[in-house]
Amino acid sequence: MRLERLLNQYLIQEFDVHYSFKNALAAHTLHLAQPGNNMLPLVESNVDPKFDALYRDLCSNKLSANGTSKVDLKVQKERDTFDEELRRARTSVAKQGLIKSYLHSLSYGDDQLPAELQELVAIIAAALQSQITREDALLLREDVDKFRQNVKPIAKEIWKAALDDLVTLARISAPQAHSDGDDLAARIQKQKADTAESEDSIAAIRLDLAHEVANVHDLYRKAIETCIRTLEQTIHGSVSRGTKAKAEYLTTVAEGMSKKLQLQHNQLLSQTRSPDLEEALKTRSEDLDHEAIMLKRKIRDAEDKLAEYHQAKAVRGIAAEYSEIIRETAKIKADIARLEGRR
Repeated sequence: MRLERLLNQYLIQEFDVHYSFKNALAAHTLHLAQPGNNMLPLVESNVDPKFDALYRDLCSNKLSANGTSKVDLKVQKERDTFDEELRRARTSVAKQGLIKSYLHSLSYGDDQLPAELQELVAIIAAALQSQITREDALLLREDVDKFRQNVKPIAKEIWKAALDDLVTLARISAPQAHSDGDDLAARIQKQKADTAESEDSIAAIRLDLAHEVANVHDLYRKAIETCIRTLEQTIHGSVSRGTKAKAEYLTTVAEGMSKKLQLQHNQLLSQTRSPDLEEALKTRSEDLDHEAIMLKRKIRDAEDKLAEYHQAKAVRGIAAEYSEIIRETAKIKADIARLEGRR
């Protein structure tokens, strides 16, 4: 918004300059067109017949008797409206400038406000005097809210300062109407003394700030030296060499263990792949397969007998034989499980 106001003010000034130049040019043209004035002779009509019509139109329709441009009522009304808006804008800008100036002066006062409010006024005055970003505005939101809450005592001090300036201007504009001219001179001297004292204090503050900056630079240099020393010790020092040696030792041990495990693996493979062992395993596997086939055949026969017993339910004494078949079946299943476990 501040940039837009500055741009508008610049455009307004440019318009004023352009408008003044246009009126001056028109007045000068009319002056030269008056008979008897020192100017070049008018162009004859036989040279350019249209010049006569252009000259009459310019003198009667475009220019007034005083040399200004003629405008219709609508344009004049728009121009008056523009002048009024320009006056209001300039008044608003002047008021804003006065308030900023008084806030800036109030931030350097000695005992006009409490210390907390004076610091707050200094922050707001600095923010108004500079172009702040959106992030800085968000950071200053709390200070702005606090400023609004305490605006009454701040406005009271600004009013006192403005009243003092008005009284001073009145005394300067009409010194004969005031009998305290000596008091005004004393106040001017006091203001000069205060200004000189403020300048001295500013110089002392700048000197202290320069010493603080030098101390900060010294601390920064020491911090950089410490970082560089730590990096050198880490990269090229004893700690780095010890860590590197330990890593190499662990790498060697790991390679030895890998070779040892590979050798043991090869030995186990050579033992399990002997011809005698493979032949024995093959023979045992064939025996177990034959025995499993025989047992399955027995189970099938037993199940056939059990089915025949179920079909002959009329016989009462078959319970004992059924129990015997059940036990025999369980025994055969146990043998199968044992053989499979041995495989």
